[in-house]
Amino acid sequence: MHRSLLSISYDLSPASLGISAVLGVLVLYTFVKMLGFSNPNQFVVEGRTAVITGGSEGMGKAVACQLAEKGANVVIVSRTVQKLEEAIEAIKRSATNATKQRFHYISADLTKPEECERIMTEVTEFNDGMPPDIVWCCAGYCTPGYFIETPLQTLKDQMDTVYWTAANTAHAILKRWLVPVNPSHQRPLPRRHLIFTCSTLAFVPIAGYAPYSPAKAAIRSLSDTLNQEIEIYNGSRASKERSRATPADVKIHTVFPMGILSPGFDNEQQIKPDLTKQLEAADKPQTPKEVARISIEAIERGEYLITTMFVGNLMKGSALGSSPRNSWLRDTFTGWLSNLVFLQVVPDLRKQAFTWGQKNGVPTSSSG
Repeated sequence: MHRSLLSISYDLSPASLGISAVLGVLVLYTFVKMLGFSNPNQFVVEGRTAVITGGSEGMGKAVACQLAEKGANVVIVSRTVQKLEEAIEAIKRSATNATKQRFHYISADLTKPEECERIMTEVTEFNDGMPPDIVWCCAGYCTPGYFIETPLQTLKDQMDTVYWTAANTAHAILKRWLVPVNPSHQRPLPRRHLIFTCSTLAFVPIAGYAPYSPAKAAIRSLSDTLNQEIEIYNGSRASKERSRATPADVKIHTVFPMGILSPGFDNEQQIKPDLTKQLEAADKPQTPKEVARISIEAIERGEYLITTMFVGNLMKGSALGSSPRNSWLRDTFTGWLSNLVFLQVVPDLRKQAFTWGQKNGVPTSSSG
């Protein structure tokens, strides 16, 4: 996404920074080796039921295929029935045991809360009366453009299709997962997972994404808030009395990809301002399969905020704030390095925008 980020990360290399970086990496490496252990898989999906919104193409479809390959029962949700039918066949072909696993698709408009309620009801029926074990929110699309050149209705639509599709889905499933029960009347259930798909634009906004990046920032804020709130319910299971507790722990995760090669990305490129393309020249889009694989592996390690490439990790490090860390040592080191890099990155982004305006004048909706 950021030409300036990559170039400055190499330009900003005085001896002290280089030595500190090397020492930091050595400390991290030594620390891991001294402990001599690896965490068990914290995202076992075999025999469990996963719902993937936006699952008919792009990252959502890739996630669905890879979870099916790991033995999950898969339900995909999207608006277009034809795309859903084509995707479900590809997911079945990916399955480790297609005769034993089960697959289903649901056509729905996730911007409507009642549709999300319908989805969870239908999936619960499909899943023998139990709510799904995993919900992964991948729905949404990007309409890039300059803020004042973008119609207000488009700004609203972006919030609806990016933030509200995720928030509506989360609300519908959490209401089912967090219903208290008497533990003595029910066997313990494996941990459940709610996964949001965000964007590195939630860490570092870029000119030309004003309709889209605020919605992604809202998802990040929702994720951080739920990450705290969910501990109330998880804590109920550790209560001594435990007369009323939730049936399973719940873990929140959020994935922050950069560019993803997909039909949506192709459409985005056709309307994206030229300045935006310049600012993100260093963003080398990943394939949906690659993003899905990296994300799933990170969830298996129990990570919370997940990036899918090095530049994205630097962007995350610059904006962690009060968000929980995946690793206090690694994230502290990355945050330190990122904050040094971004001393020059942000002024460079503004300078490029200024120079663009100096050369090309005021943008219009047709000029980019």
